[in-house]
Amino acid sequence: MIFPLKIEIKILLRLTLLLPLLTFFCSEVLADDMRPASLTITATSNADFDVVWKVPLRNGKKEKISFVLPKSSQPLGLTRKHIINNAYIEYSQFHRAAGLSGMTLTIDGIENSTGDILVRIVGVNQETLTTVLNVDTPTYLIKKIVSLSPFDTAMTYIKIGIEHILIGLDHLLFVACLVYISGTRKKLLYTITGFTLAHSVTLFLSATNTMVIPIEPVEAVIALSIIFLAWEIAKNRQHSLSLRYPVLVSSSFGLLHGFGFAAVLSDIGLPETEKLLALLSFNIGVELGQLLFVLALFLLVKLASVLYKWLQHKPLTLPMLRLPISYLCGITATFWLLERLTAF
Repeated sequence: MIFPLKIEIKILLRLTLLLPLLTFFCSEVLADDMRPASLTITATSNADFDVVWKVPLRNGKKEKISFVLPKSSQPLGLTRKHIINNAYIEYSQFHRAAGLSGMTLTIDGIENSTGDILVRIVGVNQETLTTVLNVDTPTYLIKKIVSLSPFDTAMTYIKIGIEHILIGLDHLLFVACLVYISGTRKKLLYTITGFTLAHSVTLFLSATNTMVIPIEPVEAVIALSIIFLAWEIAKNRQHSLSLRYPVLVSSSFGLLHGFGFAAVLSDIGLPETEKLLALLSFNIGVELGQLLFVLALFLLVKLASVLYKWLQHKPLTLPMLRLPISYLCGITATFWLLERLTAF
């Protein structure tokens, strides 16, 4: 049986709109993907160095990735392995007569990884080199340990910040809820600004060890913040404090989200000589990624509006998206909340 073109497109559109829901439900643990794997190598002498290998647990399991050093690197003593804060951590020591210079690092099984591997190398004189390995770049040759220039440091941490926010699904879902409850562009500007300022404050406080909070309860409350917004969207009480003054909600919960950002930054580490610059650059990267996501949301809604009007001959309005958005965000965040509570 052959369907009219509009009916076929209408069916495809509905299936497409269901895809995000299926994706979230089939991979709810992806909310933790914002925690990167990291490899930290610290020279203790001209020939010896310590290695700390940290891999986040995904749904209670360690990813099948590992670091590989050249055969000229001989292990010293036993390797210590621990499970701490929902992450696998491995401590080891090596000896290489030529030192770190000229050594090639390789990440084995990186094609199975859900994110980048952050590499931090500290020389004998505290020179710090930071780089990122991924599927496209699984190896790195240490030619010479020279601290990054201020410009290179800024660019590196801006990139890390952008990548972090774009794979942090819980943060993105919270921002999506903020976009909806804002209603107008003016309110949206105030709401996003409030969220930005709030999480910037706690990011700086936590990254500088002025205020440190365990990440497990923070992640649970971040999921709870999404459930709260989803509930407010579902109730749709126009006179509620959340809908009248969304900036209060974004600022309050933004403080908690800042601790979540800081947890990732603590895994990455900050260069000793450029801590403030790296911290500021990471925060700028987070904001740029956030703006890219908001722009993508607007483009997606615009496209959906055009298709809906063509199919239904009437405009797609925000009230029509209220229940799908609230249910999608609320149910997904509930899965995350339950998962994170069991991790305590």
